[in-house]
Amino acid sequence: MDLGLANRNVAVLGGSRGMGRETVRLLAEEGANVAVISRSPHDAAAAFDELAAMHRVRIICLSADGAQSGSVEGAVRDAADALGPLSGMAVTNHWMGTSRDFIAIDDAEWEEYFQNSLMAAVRAARSALPHMAENGGGSFVITSAYSARAPKSFIPAYAAFKAALNNLVKSLAKSYGPTNVRVNAVAPGAIRTGRYTERLATLRAERPDISREEAEAIMLRTMEMNVALNRIGDPSEVAELIVFLLSTRAAYATGLIANIDGGTDF
Repeated sequence: MDLGLANRNVAVLGGSRGMGRETVRLLAEEGANVAVISRSPHDAAAAFDELAAMHRVRIICLSADGAQSGSVEGAVRDAADALGPLSGMAVTNHWMGTSRDFIAIDDAEWEEYFQNSLMAAVRAARSALPHMAENGGGSFVITSAYSARAPKSFIPAYAAFKAALNNLVKSLAKSYGPTNVRVNAVAPGAIRTGRYTERLATLRAERPDISREEAEAIMLRTMEMNVALNRIGDPSEVAELIVFLLSTRAAYATGLIANIDGGTDF
């Protein structure tokens, strides 16, 4: 299926690893030029150079910190200057902090969640949406989480700001719909990246007699996650949905919070 992304210019915030890196890979396969924006994009520069050469596209790496005012905004401007007008942007940065009970979270940690989760997306939207509106339209995709609708006692701040992102998506979709800019979110469940990868490695080291599938099922029960497919997802599976929403194939989708969680806590 042709997603209509060939020769389009797309920025990916948090594109150097995990779901973001897989999003960059799939965009390149579809023929899109990509600006990878993250705190350490050059860690994967060699791999991106190889990917760009393979698919005959441009991939540029730009450093920015979503928690710092002006940083992402500057990177988005640089991306447009280098590649041309942007037709899409994905916000895939994922900051989860440390699991802890509500009473243990002090003001400083709440502020970290605020800046890294909510404000990083706000800053990306504030720079990309007007740009796309001025250039005829586009697509903006934010990574939320299943926890926004099914919070747990041990991640109250994380879940609270993911819920705020869902609300923001609805507001932005209404604000920018008349300019032909679509705003959507994907809401992953347990995905094999970051904390889940670490937990899985620890569990399999403790119990080398069990398979990865058995270890994942144990992890899900421990995290109080009832997943219909009974497994942890792969970053590429989330990236597939992100890229679809960035594409012209999703031309009538906006204000969508798309669950991609293996059927978690319906």
